[in-house]
Amino acid sequence: MNFKKRLVVFFLICSFAASASDTTVIRFDYKQSALFHQFTFTAIDSVVDILLKNHAVTLSIDGYAYKDEGSDTICYWLSLNRALFIQTYVLGRGIDSARIISLKAYGKTRQKYVNKDKDGLTVNCRAEIILNYPPPPKKPQFLDKDEDGIADNEDKCPDVFGYADNAGCPDSNIVVVPFPVQESALYFKTYTVLDSVLSVLKKHPTYTISITGHAYKNEGINAVCEQLGAERMEMVKQYLLSRQFDGKRISSMKNYGNTRPLNAGKTPLDIQANARAEIIFSY
Repeated sequence: MNFKKRLVVFFLICSFAASASDTTVIRFDYKQSALFHQFTFTAIDSVVDILLKNHAVTLSIDGYAYKDEGSDTICYWLSLNRALFIQTYVLGRGIDSARIISLKAYGKTRQKYVNKDKDGLTVNCRAEIILNYPPPPKKPQFLDKDEDGIADNEDKCPDVFGYADNAGCPDSNIVVVPFPVQESALYFKTYTVLDSVLSVLKKHPTYTISITGHAYKNEGINAVCEQLGAERMEMVKQYLLSRQFDGKRISSMKNYGNTRPLNAGKTPLDIQANARAEIIFSY
């Protein structure tokens, strides 16, 4: 059997107003309070590395036992010895004992997980290492009526959502091209806007345009938003070209991903508005 299946290491990121913590679960063999496998030490070493790099982090160690490992007394001492084994190893790696804020033995009183995993291995033979992180520094408080992240006393457009590179004002001469949330396909609202843009461009043959792609942070991780922005921008370009628009009149194309929202995204309509491309006219 692959003994690595005996170890479960995962992180539970718990965010609180005051602090955050990570929990690393170390699996022990049935009725054992010592670790014998190199991969378990590797897991604990990864926790120790965090402690060595950040001296503001403290830790707690909790020991547990499975109900079939013995009587209440035996399970208590087994869980305690598991916690003590982790403590001894951590201290041996150079961690100050003052950073261990608690060590508890729960015996078989807290069966937090299913009894067996998918491989048939006992789950509750374990210890948990909880890393306690200090609270992040408080962000400076300032008045920001439009919630664009720019203080009102530095914002030339304090009532309208804007951008730092525009002194807090929104972009000008733009046409917002809407897209469905989490999609880059054209739909009826997109066609309506693009056809109106084509009408203006045909009437003014000297006008040029720039095309930018955008997404909102709620649409996915950064990589997904980057892809959505790029696809939306390209869809706009291809539609214009399919209507005999001269590609030489497209002066630039730039993808912003989720870095340049139109608003603070506080409502579903706000989020919908951020799923977009933009066309900027140059006269």
